[in-house]
Amino acid sequence: MIKGLYSAFTAMEAAWQYQDVLANNIANANTAGFKREVGAQESFDDVLLSQRSPIPAPIATRIEAVVGQIGTGSFIAEFVTDYSSGNIDVTGQPLDFAIEEGFFGIEDPNGEIFYTRDGRFGRDANGDLVTSHGNFVLADDGSHINLPPGELAVDPDGTIMAGETAIARLGVWDFSPVDLVRSGESYFQSESPATALETTVRQGFLEASNTNLVEELTTLLAVQRTYQANQTVLSQMDETLDQANQLGNV
Repeated sequence: MIKGLYSAFTAMEAAWQYQDVLANNIANANTAGFKREVGAQESFDDVLLSQRSPIPAPIATRIEAVVGQIGTGSFIAEFVTDYSSGNIDVTGQPLDFAIEEGFFGIEDPNGEIFYTRDGRFGRDANGDLVTSHGNFVLADDGSHINLPPGELAVDPDGTIMAGETAIARLGVWDFSPVDLVRSGESYFQSESPATALETTVRQGFLEASNTNLVEELTTLLAVQRTYQANQTVLSQMDETLDQANQLGNV
């Protein structure tokens, strides 16, 4: 009975964690370049196989038969980032950019480096190219990009042109997904940057969030039902234990 209470509680806790992730995905459905998180799942066959010894022990060493294990309840193995691309939308803004592969390099006022696919850029008071949060956008050599007044054009390779003069080239880096750590909204960090040699920069476009609202809301409803069902089970088992305690006092 006590183990049943624990199993119901851990199922509720897992559902609560999943709700937080889904709520964050939904809240960032309109955040440019946002990458949703999904719960990692394992098939029943994989879980069963992982619980079995690959090589049976010799008969002479078997002291007793193991009937089975009592589970410790539900848990989330991990949440992983879905790096699939969102839709590429036309904005017509000259300092909006979308890229096919990789991440833009960003430096905050404290000198900390981040990476993002959110290409909503602009000029600050000093003419530096900055993000919508005011962080510096990095060139391919890691320097800040200072823009002259007037119209600018950006070549598909990321070279920023002022008339016939090349100002800088947008820095775009590529990573193995395992090297990236989420750092709020559309930002990531990594200790092993590598320049993406082949990518296309599109001026006047933005990559939308890859959150599918219909899918996220449907999953959220299912998770909420799971939470409520286990809440009911927990309540009923608590009542049963209370009745058992009362009988024991008779």
